[in-house]
Amino acid sequence: MATTPPGWYDDGRGALRWWDGQQWTEHVQTPDPDPAVDAPAEEQAPAAPTLEDGVSVEPAEPAVPSPDQPAASNDPDLAARPAEYPPSAPPGYPGGFTGGAAPAGGFIAATEPKKSKLWILWVVLGVVLLGIVILMAILIPVLIGVFGNATSGGGNGGASDADEAAAVAAVQLYDEAWRTVDCDKFVAATTEELRVALELTACEDFDVAATGFSESVENYQLTVTAVERDGDEISVQTSETYDSLYDEDGNPVEEPTPYEDRYDYTVVPSAGGWAVDDLDSN
Repeated sequence: MATTPPGWYDDGRGALRWWDGQQWTEHVQTPDPDPAVDAPAEEQAPAAPTLEDGVSVEPAEPAVPSPDQPAASNDPDLAARPAEYPPSAPPGYPGGFTGGAAPAGGFIAATEPKKSKLWILWVVLGVVLLGIVILMAILIPVLIGVFGNATSGGGNGGASDADEAAAVAAVQLYDEAWRTVDCDKFVAATTEELRVALELTACEDFDVAATGFSESVENYQLTVTAVERDGDEISVQTSETYDSLYDEDGNPVEEPTPYEDRYDYTVVPSAGGWAVDDLDSN
């Protein structure tokens, strides 16, 4: 295989580059403006290797410089001239050249395709949405239970249908009649049998009893604790708390005394609705 001796050769890009006998170097010079004297064909240096895709390829036979191209020089003084490009890829040649350093650093960072980080945002959004779904799955049944059991005086104790809800409403109306001294509500919430048993068949009697009750307690709160049905009767169990302004002997107290009473109301159909027919204190 023919070997090209060291020297300055045309690198095919309009400049002379130093060939060290094995590969191109970084040393480059521009041709002198004065045309060089043609040397005899037999004394001309072999043609320089050509560049093809960044790899040096040696020609089979030396090439003779053309008349319009300066001859290569073997002048050793030319080797001392400063290089036109640093030992890295020259501008316009991102692929590098034979004998030069490969591009790196900022060039690679600027030309590498950017990796999108949008997937991080989607992952975060997915986690947030999953958390919301789980939270709603937990809260919705709880809220349904809370609002389903809520009544003006407390929970409905598990009323599961319209009749049980109506029975709870009758108990609450009965409690409200006593606290507000309202005989009409008392009559609507009770059966005649209960009014007879309580000896409160006349509104005058009820007003006296209800007034004494409302003036002796404060902070009265009724809470339904259970609802049970047995045929046409519905049992509504309650916890009723209040602060009493009197002691057990009927004497006023300086500080209200808290109490809790538990009742079991028996509610039955009455006049197209439901009414309290009996009650027991537990």
